[in-house]
Amino acid sequence: MHDQASGLRAMFRRFPSQRLAFAGATPGAGATSLAVAAALEAARSGLRVTLIDEHQGAGSATARLGLTSRVDLLQAINRDVPLAAVRRTSQHGIAVVPAARLAVASGQLNRLQTEALDEALSELSRDSELLVIDCAPDEGVLSALARRADRLAVVTMATGVGMTAAYALIKRHLTGNAPVATARVCPVHVGVSRVRSEVDARQAFASLNGVVSEHLGSALHWLGCLPTGFQRPAFSPAGEDALKIGRDLAEKLFVSREPEHSAPDRIQDGGLHPDPNGFKEGIPARVA
Repeated sequence: MHDQASGLRAMFRRFPSQRLAFAGATPGAGATSLAVAAALEAARSGLRVTLIDEHQGAGSATARLGLTSRVDLLQAINRDVPLAAVRRTSQHGIAVVPAARLAVASGQLNRLQTEALDEALSELSRDSELLVIDCAPDEGVLSALARRADRLAVVTMATGVGMTAAYALIKRHLTGNAPVATARVCPVHVGVSRVRSEVDARQAFASLNGVVSEHLGSALHWLGCLPTGFQRPAFSPAGEDALKIGRDLAEKLFVSREPEHSAPDRIQDGGLHPDPNGFKEGIPARVA
């Protein structure tokens, strides 16, 4: 296992660290389950993973991974404690950084704090192949931390309220949340939860994808389906449905990635499309 992990790290060293943010369109959609699952599956594959947790309480990613902490990333940003004092390591080999207080204070960060945040993220990224952010959106607005992610994974229930909230979150992210001007579009993945079947989930996704494509000019990426009744077993960080999605996502982010200097082929008519960050994945055809 040690040799395999070392080999994987050497293989992926030519790629920059991936920053992946998970956000629930509404509370209870399952975003934390998928954030933890993606972190677990990537760590099991031998990758170095850091999870930044913007939540608190028994259902938070920190608690699910068996950790507690009285120190927050905000204290490191304010230079009250070193970054190493904030970081905890779970028994699963995942580095966890609590950041609930930073998320609350996100809208009031001054220039020095913003610079310190960028420095902390750079240090965490140097130490990880995958940096997962479990977001706590404030009325549909992502924190300054989450807005610095390379990818956003939105998890929504297939209800009118859930889909409306998902669209609003995606719109804010694509049109008004970028921390700096950039020509690169941040890919958005969407998972649908609490539906009877994957067919229903894909139909809901296709409808949302159509609206986002038409009004925002950006195609969404299919993340997966958490069916009605999905649950996390007692004393387990994530359920099997979430772990499967986490495995698939980790494979897309790393195993299927192509070197950035090679341009992937484009296949039209609902097939594979080149992803802005260098891997290819299928995008379901849009429905009218």
